[in-house]
Amino acid sequence: MTIRALETSEVLRRADELARIFQRAFGYSDERRDHFRDTRLAYLPLYDGTLTLGAFDGAALVGFVYGFDYQPEHWWPQQVGPALAQAGLDAWTQDAFELNELEILPEHQGRGLGTALMTELLRRAPHRHVLLSTTADPADRAKVLYRRLGFVDLVPGFRYAGVTEPANIMGLQRSQT
Repeated sequence: MTIRALETSEVLRRADELARIFQRAFGYSDERRDHFRDTRLAYLPLYDGTLTLGAFDGAALVGFVYGFDYQPEHWWPQQVGPALAQAGLDAWTQDAFELNELEILPEHQGRGLGTALMTELLRRAPHRHVLLSTTADPADRAKVLYRRLGFVDLVPGFRYAGVTEPANIMGLQRSQT
């Protein structure tokens, strides 16, 4: 397996491939796959500090992780920022990286790729804080990975506007050197 950075132009060229990985990782519908491709991936050029890494098995892309600088004017920070502030955790939004997605094809899961992608992303992202959202399900495998890497629960049971299922906002605070 090889992990390497993907420039935003390559992400956009590979948008269908990345969207299929997203779909298969979660078992999502074609409609949800297309929405991910047409919004989240297509909007990457609008974000500062975008960092995308791909995991390759030979020439085949089998997983990816991406995120960008936490930017208060964008959708996710507008959703979670007030909840963090209400919990007295608004300092977590300073010098922060927003981890957006970590996806691996099901047949490649459980082989350390998630750890390898996250370790490399954390090595490359210079931010003091890393923030993410995951499911509120305590058995969520991703949550186990994030906790093993040092992430802590910041706002468990968070509710996005218009979404019935709760989420879990997690963060990693790195020591300043």
